[in-house]
Amino acid sequence: MKHFILPLAILTLVVGSCGQTGQETAIPTDAEGQRTMLDVKRQQLIELKKEIADLEDLLGNQAGANSEEEAKVVTTAILEKVTFRRFTEIQGNVDPVKKNNISSETGGRIIRLNVKEGDSVNKGQLLASVDMEPLNKQIEEMQTSLTLAVDLYNRQKRLWDQKIGSEIQYLQAKNNKERLEKGIDGLRVQLKKANIYAPISGVIEGVTVELGDIAPPGMPIMQLINTRDLKVTAEVPERYVGTVKNGEKVKVQVPTLQTEQTETIRVVGKVVHPSNRTFHIETSLNNPKGEFKPNLLALVHIEDYKEPDAIVVSVDLVQQEVGGKQFVYITENTERGKISRKAYVITGESYDNQIVIKEGLKAGDEVIIKGARNMSENDLLDIKTETND
Repeated sequence: MKHFILPLAILTLVVGSCGQTGQETAIPTDAEGQRTMLDVKRQQLIELKKEIADLEDLLGNQAGANSEEEAKVVTTAILEKVTFRRFTEIQGNVDPVKKNNISSETGGRIIRLNVKEGDSVNKGQLLASVDMEPLNKQIEEMQTSLTLAVDLYNRQKRLWDQKIGSEIQYLQAKNNKERLEKGIDGLRVQLKKANIYAPISGVIEGVTVELGDIAPPGMPIMQLINTRDLKVTAEVPERYVGTVKNGEKVKVQVPTLQTEQTETIRVVGKVVHPSNRTFHIETSLNNPKGEFKPNLLALVHIEDYKEPDAIVVSVDLVQQEVGGKQFVYITENTERGKISRKAYVITGESYDNQIVIKEGLKAGDEVIIKGARNMSENDLLDIKTETND
């Protein structure tokens, strides 16, 4: 019968407390009265939780005398110092490193157009041709003139070799022949530019002409993009001017393809755009399989905070008391075995479900990582240990 004396006293205390809390008062109608009542209720709740904790300690001590006390199965990890990194996400765009503007050097009417937008082409492939008929006619006319000029030159040369006629006539005939020959050679070079070839392998984009259109000399008629040589461009808010540096490593994600890779910042803009207060950056983008395409959305994760030798735990391990204090459950060795204890902590920066513990934990502490939400202090533990990554 002695074993039932203490539980009976505890039960009497709990019932008495419940009876007191059951004496509810009417809620005031004014805001000031409601705030006052709320403060009172919070204080009562804190006192009640303390009473519950005291009762749990008493029950725990009594249960300790019982060799059949059931231990709670938990998983723990030994804390180690790590380097904590926080990243900020910037939206970017996949772009080709270089766009080749394709144009006709001589200009003319398009008489052949072998590609359309989206076509893949190889280096040296014929893309289009312009009409060179006027140039051919000009060459024919100059060829007729050259025939006459050559004949006149030959006659003047024979006379000059015989010391007949004037030297001026001979030199004029020679100069006229050579001028026509050079003119024809120049026109023939222009004829070779009638065909427009791909300078690189890639994909055709932005075709601006159709068959029969006039292509002005030097004006782009299409773009050729090398889809293997890509980059990611982004506009970064000016508050990161001191953080983002050329040559730094960043994480690049392409959500559409669910890919992530580490790349290098290779261009950092020197000017902050006054309209949106951002500056330009570019990163490389490895694309060996050709899966990335220009204009895909990309996310650039830039490291904006770093803390070496930090104690880091999962955010969900940090719990909070009614009074606002934060704590983490750790283990403690006792005569009963390992039990749970609260370690009150002060937290710091957080990122990706990880949070820095500034005070309250140290390397070597054994933290309860699974089962911490369903326990209280002094619970006997059955531990399964995991490595803390």
